[in-house]
Amino acid sequence: MRTGAAILLAGVLCTPAALGADDLLTFPSPLSNCYERASAAPPPPPPEPDPLLQRMLRYAQVAVKHRVQGLASYYSSFFDGRKTANGEIFRNAQYSAAHLTLPLGTWVEVKARATGRKLRLRVNDRGPYAKKFCLDLSQAAARFLGVDVAPDRHVEVRIIALPGEEPLPENVDLEQVEAQMMASAATPGS
Repeated sequence: MRTGAAILLAGVLCTPAALGADDLLTFPSPLSNCYERASAAPPPPPPEPDPLLQRMLRYAQVAVKHRVQGLASYYSSFFDGRKTANGEIFRNAQYSAAHLTLPLGTWVEVKARATGRKLRLRVNDRGPYAKKFCLDLSQAAARFLGVDVAPDRHVEVRIIALPGEEPLPENVDLEQVEAQMMASAATPGS
């Protein structure tokens, strides 16, 4: 009987409060719950964010500040051989684009609404200066997309890399990634 009372008394006297160490032993709540309740392990850390989703989210934030859909125009032959805004020599036979506000060197994927064709190219010049257009394409790019002859010249522009970055791989379905972004934004608690 004395042994049981001694163990009970020792348990009461050896608590952190009895030793005056209540504030010395503090743990973050998930960890303290693990130790106080003697559960098997602390909760797992939150999953790492998907790098592709993070990159696309950054591109979406940039795209909000710029006009990324509208009508496309294309360069006349007059500009072939002249310097672009970033100092390169413009060639109408190569794929390139001009945008008024996107950073020079930005890679974009342009999709023509009339034909459904997509093309990846780099913004290397400024323009178009006519308000009704959002993008100036080289003649080769306009011909590939079909906007040089299509009655509907509407295009959608998606950023696939900012200056200094490698463009997203071609096998990435940008529409599917955007749908994932929208779903994760709509899910509460994410």
